[in-house]
Amino acid sequence: MRKNGRKQVFQWTSALLAGFFVVNALCFGYERQPGCLVTPELPAASVWQPGAVIVHGTEGYGISKVDENGFLNSDGTLAERYVLMMGASHTQGKEVSPGQRYSTLVNDYFSGGSGFLTAYSIASDGHFLPSQIRHFRAAVEAFPNAGAITIEIGSTDDSPRELHDARKQPVYDPGNGGFNNLSPVSRLKLAAKEGLPLLTLLKKNFQTLRAQAAEETEGPYDYETELDAALSLIRSQFDGPLAFVYHPTTEIQPDGSLKLGYSDNWEIFCQVCEKNGIDVIDTGPGFTRLYETEQKLPYGFSNTTPGSGHLNAAGHRILAEEIISYLEENRV
Repeated sequence: MRKNGRKQVFQWTSALLAGFFVVNALCFGYERQPGCLVTPELPAASVWQPGAVIVHGTEGYGISKVDENGFLNSDGTLAERYVLMMGASHTQGKEVSPGQRYSTLVNDYFSGGSGFLTAYSIASDGHFLPSQIRHFRAAVEAFPNAGAITIEIGSTDDSPRELHDARKQPVYDPGNGGFNNLSPVSRLKLAAKEGLPLLTLLKKNFQTLRAQAAEETEGPYDYETELDAALSLIRSQFDGPLAFVYHPTTEIQPDGSLKLGYSDNWEIFCQVCEKNGIDVIDTGPGFTRLYETEQKLPYGFSNTTPGSGHLNAAGHRILAEEIISYLEENRV
């Protein structure tokens, strides 16, 4: 009887392991992320492993190749002058094909098939406004020939405390935080992560739930005061055209119309930007036009919820059109 019990446990364990590795193998064509490093002294909060391939199928579907700097861009050499594009996962655009990203569309418009990169994205996951301010100094030092900078944001309701802390910008250090300095143990961990995409997917879902449950204590910080100080700082570090690219949320109403959702601090944010000589590109009117003329929403995919989540191909197109118009008006 005991022998039969051990046999049963062995069979169950074998079945579970076999199932795990079958699903893990399927993840290589469905959801696979390469190694990623947190980079405090570089232009963005994190970078991907250079030369790696990202497969993203849990929302939309896209296959992306990482460039030599750890970001998602087309192949090519930086032009003499270019638009530096900061942002988070919306700017990365892992949910669409590389040719549909707004950074690629802007690049293709201005490059004219020259092979030079006229728009360069340094976006990274979770790289929201406070993080972009913290890394802004490193960004302009790493890319000194930027003729203009755009910063993508989906909300202006950032934590005043985080805005305050973001002004403590680290010194740019191109030799720190890169993949070349990894220890053998760290390289082994990255190899395991790439070889087990199913575990990475499960971990990502767990971290999302934990982040949603987290609470933050603000302390004695005022939003407008901290935002003004932060924007004044980055304006002093770059004297060219500088614009926030804001994309509001969308919601279809019972009567079939489209409602745009703006952040609570939207008006204050625009006023502080104007005070500091920073432009704001509001893509809301473009989203409304998209819905009224093409009956399309800028967010959502066939395998997710329409109108929510990350920018889809239509949403990226609207951002590209608005940015191109802004750059042409400013003769960048």
